[in-house]
Amino acid sequence: MSTPASHSVVVGLDGSDTSTNAALWGAAVASKWGAPLSLVHALPHDGPLYSPAAVMLESRFLSQVREDGEAIIATARTLLGQQFPGLEVETTISPGPGGTAVIEASDRARLIVLGSTGAGAFRSVLVGSTALHVANRAPCPVVVLRGDGAPPDQRPVVVGVDGSDLSRDAVTRAFEFASFFDAPLVGLHTWQGSPAMGGTSQGLLVDWVTVRQEEEALLAEGLAGESETFPDVSVTKVAKQGAAADAMMQHAKDAQLIVVGSHGRGPVLGALMGSTSQNLLHHATCPVMICRSK
Repeated sequence: MSTPASHSVVVGLDGSDTSTNAALWGAAVASKWGAPLSLVHALPHDGPLYSPAAVMLESRFLSQVREDGEAIIATARTLLGQQFPGLEVETTISPGPGGTAVIEASDRARLIVLGSTGAGAFRSVLVGSTALHVANRAPCPVVVLRGDGAPPDQRPVVVGVDGSDLSRDAVTRAFEFASFFDAPLVGLHTWQGSPAMGGTSQGLLVDWVTVRQEEEALLAEGLAGESETFPDVSVTKVAKQGAAADAMMQHAKDAQLIVVGSHGRGPVLGALMGSTSQNLLHHATCPVMICRSK
């Protein structure tokens, strides 16, 4: 098992239950890695002021929210000190918005951890705007805590494999995580198309046995190098037809973490995440790690 560089694990903290769970989850990872934990709290950003009275009112408001922010940080430090007494904890309170503050604090981070929704987010099953902003723009992998917020354990780590560069990075991160937590790994590869597509002449001409063999070979190749680097990780290979997000969410029922690249190998690789990673962030039942290119 290789040891990662001692860059920090950054957690966005806003006082919500989900951000507290993110801090605990991130602390467990940082403790295992021997890395510092960095807690980032964002203050409301300034707006235009039109009168001396408005300046005074905003000054009082900002003073209060800073005190509230310091209290949120202090409460988290106390909790983390009880559960991870040897962990180095750094703190930052900076102007918002939250997504910008987290990204600015993550220049040398190894990992960012966020709750799926924050204190000010609309309470729904969908991921909040801050998490989406950070996952789309962060300079390092981002974990969005979905599900019950349970800390890392020995349940499987599921990684999406599609042969792209981002997929290869996701595979490396997934093996590393599984190795540190003595967890098995499920390498999952999907493809579209099926012999049951219909009776079209095109469908009849496809050798589906060969297609399956080629897709299974792509999966095996995508996992081979890291299997040698992390021989302690037990690997299960799953190759199946269908949508990637649907297959991953099926396996997420028994998993502790899903790891995917921010884009697949499709024709359009823009600045924003692909449909699979977006779908998982909104609907997965366990934490999701999004791996982006530098």
